[in-house]
Amino acid sequence: MAFTVLLVGSGPQNRSMPMFLKLHSLGVKIVLVDEPESWTAELEVLCLIHKRVVLPGLSSLPQDAHLAQEILRAVQQESLGPIHGVYNAYNKYLLITSLVAQALHVAGNSFEAVERCVFKHLTRECLMSSGLESWSTFSIITMDEMKEAAHAMTYPAVLKPAKGSGSTGVVRVESADEAMHEFAKLQQRSWVREDTVFILEEYIEGPEFGVELVMQGGVVRFSSIMDAAKQASGSYFQGTGRSCPSVEPADVQAHVLQHCAAAAQVVGLTSGVIDMDVRWSAKFGPRVIEINPRMGGGSVHIMHEIAYNIDLVEVQLRTALDLPVRDLFTARPSDIHFEAGWVMSPHSGQVQNIEAFADGLKAQFQLCVDLVRIEALAQNGTHAIGYNVNGLPTSLIQVVTKGNSKSAALQTLGIILLSADARIEELVPPDPEVVESCVLMLSAVSPSIFEATVQSLSILEVAAQVAHLSGTMEAILSPKNASHALIQPSFQIFSESALSQA
Repeated sequence: MAFTVLLVGSGPQNRSMPMFLKLHSLGVKIVLVDEPESWTAELEVLCLIHKRVVLPGLSSLPQDAHLAQEILRAVQQESLGPIHGVYNAYNKYLLITSLVAQALHVAGNSFEAVERCVFKHLTRECLMSSGLESWSTFSIITMDEMKEAAHAMTYPAVLKPAKGSGSTGVVRVESADEAMHEFAKLQQRSWVREDTVFILEEYIEGPEFGVELVMQGGVVRFSSIMDAAKQASGSYFQGTGRSCPSVEPADVQAHVLQHCAAAAQVVGLTSGVIDMDVRWSAKFGPRVIEINPRMGGGSVHIMHEIAYNIDLVEVQLRTALDLPVRDLFTARPSDIHFEAGWVMSPHSGQVQNIEAFADGLKAQFQLCVDLVRIEALAQNGTHAIGYNVNGLPTSLIQVVTKGNSKSAALQTLGIILLSADARIEELVPPDPEVVESCVLMLSAVSPSIFEATVQSLSILEVAAQVAHLSGTMEAILSPKNASHALIQPSFQIFSESALSQA
């Protein structure tokens, strides 16, 4: 019997295609509900899905019971027969996916449980009311609420939207004045509405982990933990890599995994692959940063495939169909250490020839036995955000390496990222307008440095951006900094000891 599985909405083409290819290889009939202008039209042409059901305005409509009924009506009009499961893939459609699964009476998490995860202030309220966690956190909508919370907060603190992903809008603040200033800036963002909820919470100092759980029937069937590297990009947070297995003490890892399992059950999750970001501190122990009731993005899928011999796409599918998953978790974790990192641009600009750039890196390192994978994350035509501008740098290419130790895997990763950084302008040419303004600014402020660096256009751009943010151009643009090191390239996320071996 071939199972028919419903999937609502779509993500970026280059990140979603591997999932559709895997689902197709597993022999399920995928019914995809999506908007008419989506790239997914080609999936039906390529016979990778059974049927594409068009629903105009899907991404902009309220994710409520009315939309769930609209989706089901549109599917039923196609006379596709029974739907055996609903596959959960994208943050944007988590709420509506849960409502559709409930209406179909198939496996999945309740709308209430998913809502507690999607809105982080509800996550906090749930975990704190249960007694599982306790820390300083406030939910905020208005500036008056922000003023009150800002003066009651312990600093440093983190300000972020209650709903969101990918660290969008997440800012570290050092004082009440800075918190109010950043809140006012965030309220001007295009995605903020009058009722958008923000969270101001105490910053947790300590290592960060990425945790994946697999739940079925309310029971945790599998758990994994990876070290998550993050660094500040200005006052923003930027994910810069993943390490598997974790090198933190075994008792810390065990405590984190137990805490995550308890947190999942407290918010009411019962089924599927669940992704969590967690920090460990000497003061609090483990604290959940966010819970995502879907498989983690970025390197999570490939890391589990190579380190645990587990395909999380298949795991998610089986839980959606309420099929047993125990037999998928028989393999022991690999003794090999894996590292994932991302190529990011030092300057803003439009991405071009990304597949050729990635293929060039692969060819350059084809004899490197410790290279696992190089893959493009962005698409041609994307406007990449660079370092030291007001926002999160864009992850362009993912690189995964292996080694007998963390330092060995980091060494290989660092060498590859160094090579990519050296040719980054082939991938992201600097915006001409920005380069021109940087040249004028730099020549006016420091003619001698201008003469020394006039050929390094990406450096000029970044220097100007740094100067704009910090107001200290001459301190930043010292002669010793007139080099590629000025721009905080991708490889600087790694330890000096690892890179010194490179």
